[in-house]
Amino acid sequence: MRILVIYATVEGQTREIAEHIGRYLKDNQHEAVMVDTTHPPDSLSIDEIDGIICAGPVHIGAFPAPLRRYVERHKRELMARPGVFVSVSLTAAGDDAGEWEELNEITAHFSEETGWWPVSVHHAAGALKYTEYDFFRKWMLKRIADKKDAPTDTTHDYEFTDWGALDLFVDGFVKDIPDVAGKI
Repeated sequence: MRILVIYATVEGQTREIAEHIGRYLKDNQHEAVMVDTTHPPDSLSIDEIDGIICAGPVHIGAFPAPLRRYVERHKRELMARPGVFVSVSLTAAGDDAGEWEELNEITAHFSEETGWWPVSVHHAAGALKYTEYDFFRKWMLKRIADKKDAPTDTTHDYEFTDWGALDLFVDGFVKDIPDVAGKI
């Protein structure tokens, strides 16, 4: 199958997740067509695309504007194929019910705003990349991490993404494409 993987990244973790998805698809005899919505191609034909995987990070209660604009601009074509959404956030690493409810609301708002409704959503935990942050961002995220009992040693980076769970999600989606495509 040929899968369109569209994404935007802010700190790089979503790019890593999208690239991982691309490698996973290739390793399983599928083709991944990668689109970074921050620098999208001038044109893209999705006539031969079987499914869509969209990935974006939650920052300050929303997904990146380039991702929202790209999905909204292409919603008609995207809605013509089965699609799933991978939402990336540190909230997905925790178990606070209130924060998860807010995360689900942010994801639903993305669909309302863009007009694209995925058949399924996977919430992937992000990362704390302290060694890459400027002073203010490092200080701010350390304070947030401390309140959540997350790691606060700023001399190290911390990866929370569950790669196995992500692979299972992608695998399940690819296997369900023929069934879902028949209902669109």
